[in-house]
Amino acid sequence: MSSTSTASENAVSRGALYTSKDWPSHGRLPDIGLVDPAVPFGVFFSLFPGAIPVLHRSNRGWLGPAANQGPLTKPAIPESIAHGASPKTATSDQQSASSKDRPLIVYAYHDSESARANLDYFANKGIHNGADFVFIFNGDANASSTIPDLPNISIVKRDNTCFDMGAIGEVLKKDDLWKKYKRFITMNASIRGPFLPAWSSSCWSDLYLSKVTETTKLVGMTLNCIPRLHVQSMIFATDDVGMSILLDPTVATTASEDDRFGSKDAPVGLSRCYADWNAAVHAEVGTTGLMMNAGYKVDAMMTALHSEEGVEEYCKAHPDSGDLLWDKKYFGSNIHPYETVFIKANRNVDPALMASMTEWHMRMKSNSFDVCGS
Repeated sequence: MSSTSTASENAVSRGALYTSKDWPSHGRLPDIGLVDPAVPFGVFFSLFPGAIPVLHRSNRGWLGPAANQGPLTKPAIPESIAHGASPKTATSDQQSASSKDRPLIVYAYHDSESARANLDYFANKGIHNGADFVFIFNGDANASSTIPDLPNISIVKRDNTCFDMGAIGEVLKKDDLWKKYKRFITMNASIRGPFLPAWSSSCWSDLYLSKVTETTKLVGMTLNCIPRLHVQSMIFATDDVGMSILLDPTVATTASEDDRFGSKDAPVGLSRCYADWNAAVHAEVGTTGLMMNAGYKVDAMMTALHSEEGVEEYCKAHPDSGDLLWDKKYFGSNIHPYETVFIKANRNVDPALMASMTEWHMRMKSNSFDVCGS
């Protein structure tokens, strides 16, 4: 099923596809009506021909250890911001500002029980008006019904190909979407968050993006030294300089090395569609090398890294420091969600802590709309 949008500049009829070629020149995501009138929420934007613009209501309960919370409902959007206004104030000038001043946050999703719980949590606690969001749904799933109807949110439904990094790259390259922005966060549904202490007034996306500087162009949660130094890819923050490197196919093999996942001739970064798990992991491992070969630094949130002078010094001091996001692999303990803002949530690591943190934060009335601006 496909259709062509016949929308005017400011409106789209219900049920029509809104394609990327119709985006306004200033790059902001347009405010459109519902795709399916039977669904009381959700926005569908299709960047690819043949996408099926149908959303479904989800009546399932909360997934994961904190099942006693009962049904996890659609994120409660205060009436004052239900149509994209700031929690405080919103002027027409603010709403029409160039997307160049706004980050783009790209969330890649493939359906599983843990991914659904992580998406639900993010939809309630992570979305805000200080950035534009693109949710990529890889494969068939009704999970898109979780996403609130806001003008700064778009949804892409596509076949489950390329793995997360390749899918993110394809969406960003489509119609040069990435060139409309200067700051980026890419992430996948293997992590749950954001988690911030009750006393914190920080915006989670600002915490990541503030670490991207003139000299540091790739920031993540954790650093892995095996098979070689690399920032793990479940969440990346970068800017337009860094993204231009990650998406450049002409440099995709310049940082590649032989390892158990692939060869030195295999591409890395976000510029290719990866056919299998080994190729995708090889691409993740080599992405840090792309940045460092270009003369830039990388960084991660984990505290242990900052006990050394830098990432290379850390891996020299801890050459056996591999994937720390397994149970008791963080120097005999586990990374706390407050340390990295997000936490790997598909490995059954400290399920009691995960259940408690999820329940406590879901019961809090605050969310990212309160602290992330407009």
